[in-house]
Amino acid sequence: MMIRVLHVIDHLDLGGAQTALLDMLRHRDRSAFDVEVAVMHGRGPFAEVLEANGITVHSLARQKWPPAYVAKFSRLLRNADFQIVHFHLQGANWIAKPLAALVGQRIRIAHDHTSGDLRFRGASSLIPDAFSHLFSSRIIAVSKGVRDFLVRWESVPSHLIELVPNAVDEEIFRPCTEEEKREARNNLRLPQDVFVSGCIGRLAREKNFIVLPGLAALHPDIMFVIAGSGTEGDRIAALASELRVESRVLLIGTILDRPSFYRALDAFLLPSLYEGLPMAVLEAMASGVPILASRLEGISSVLEELKEGLLARPGNLADFSEQLKRLEESPDLRACLSHAARAKALSQFAASATARRIETIYRRELSIANAKAAAKNSAR
Repeated sequence: MMIRVLHVIDHLDLGGAQTALLDMLRHRDRSAFDVEVAVMHGRGPFAEVLEANGITVHSLARQKWPPAYVAKFSRLLRNADFQIVHFHLQGANWIAKPLAALVGQRIRIAHDHTSGDLRFRGASSLIPDAFSHLFSSRIIAVSKGVRDFLVRWESVPSHLIELVPNAVDEEIFRPCTEEEKREARNNLRLPQDVFVSGCIGRLAREKNFIVLPGLAALHPDIMFVIAGSGTEGDRIAALASELRVESRVLLIGTILDRPSFYRALDAFLLPSLYEGLPMAVLEAMASGVPILASRLEGISSVLEELKEGLLARPGNLADFSEQLKRLEESPDLRACLSHAARAKALSQFAASATARRIETIYRRELSIANAKAAAKNSAR
């Protein structure tokens, strides 16, 4: 008998949680699990990709409007026989998860994709987070830092938390040939004969992509590419213009062909101020692109410094500049880092293995719920 699972997520625009969800569903056991996705508002570029993979996507509202979520989500749960509902990001956990409990949904799994840093989450999130977790059958944390945060700051019992790191589709993200690299650069209109560094993600303050114009000013022989959209785009463009490096700091917007983006790079940058377990780092690892990232707990748990990547102090332009110079000047270092990172991605962060782990959680939760129901019936 097929197990029906509904995933609920805030939005399907570019983001790490969306990528993690897509990779998880691509590698699902299609013989055992029938999955659908409900997005709180809009559709976004990931909706089409999910549908191309045979997954039904329900949009609960055209725009952010909670009353619409409530009505449509309630109807969806009542009209469909979902045994498990899996929630991603805050809106889904704060609004949809309590509603699912109210309409009698037995198994409600929360997935915490964010950073384990209180400064990023903000103290104002603690109460709604802690309240919503009262309605969680199980919580999946993507890193040890996230798990520890939940226990320390939100008083979540540790036995309710499963540590399941994000994973990467090792078949899609892989080292490229020279021909594929040339094609990727042609598609992005990048020159073939320069050193290209790049980053991808939401253009939000916590990603700190604003440092790239400063790096461009310090490294006149490097071109920088930023993929993504968000509120920081105008600030980055303005700073690049002010520093007169706009010709070497390219904001290319949202890009759906993420594997091709990594193929165009000589180095991947992630200068974030806060992170959980970033999908972009895992994708770069699997793609065989050398990485320079912030020395944060979620990143350090994946990249061993000087073995699988280079790390720099968050927000420190001089440190990032020094480490970037090392990558630029040493092809041997780039080759060693990328080889070791790819090997670790395959051995520890393969999407197929992570999908099996999550499906094991589903089966166990279903077994527990069925046992409780049987005990309750026999007590009558």
